[in-house]
Amino acid sequence: MRPTWRVETLHSNTRHHLYWITRGQGRVSVGCITRGYGPNTAVFVPAGTVMSLELPQQIQGLLLHMPPDPLAELPADPFHLRISNIEAQASLTGHIERIEREIAAQAPAQDRALRGYGLLVSTWITRELGRQEGAILRDRAHHLVEKFARLLSISYHTGAGVADYADRLGVTPTHLSRVCKEASGKPAHALIHERLMHEARRLLADTDKSARLISEELGFSSPAYFTRAFSQSTGRTPTAFRSSPRRN
Repeated sequence: MRPTWRVETLHSNTRHHLYWITRGQGRVSVGCITRGYGPNTAVFVPAGTVMSLELPQQIQGLLLHMPPDPLAELPADPFHLRISNIEAQASLTGHIERIEREIAAQAPAQDRALRGYGLLVSTWITRELGRQEGAILRDRAHHLVEKFARLLSISYHTGAGVADYADRLGVTPTHLSRVCKEASGKPAHALIHERLMHEARRLLADTDKSARLISEELGFSSPAYFTRAFSQSTGRTPTAFRSSPRRN
């Protein structure tokens, strides 16, 4: 089983992700904006967007990884939809399950088949967005947070602090932290730290890079500072985390 930190702390993916929640409830953060979700919720997260998803024990659903494909005409922005139409619920579930069976079968012309199923999913998305039913609308007050999230996705490893992000966004650090707190429940510095610590865990778990090299890549002033920050965040030193069998 994948450690929960890989999903439950701020991170980004190289592929588009479509989460289809069929049972359970929790919270999802997309672009540093946190909202609740319940059964029959579809959440689309474009590649490169920072996000996190709570995974309570009772949650059930499906996840579709979608590689970039110009023909699919996928949305440029994330969306959060509560799907009440029973036919639409069954249609999406069916599309994703057929994709799973196709991947498992390893039959000839699989790439062509998967592209076809992907186009069916993108058509489903277009039609459901067109219904404007159950959409969680974007709050105008969150536009600044979304801009911050886009900067965070590409600059988290540079050592930039809240003041640096605020300066690039043309606001005060206090204002930036306040709107982040309102949108996500966490101030800006906590979001920066969470994204940074997720990447630190990923590098320790998935690569053989030394803690010293990782600290340099993530913008820490020294390996000692990195070790202290990592230990305070996870309760373990980088060495102890790496030696853990499950790395969770």
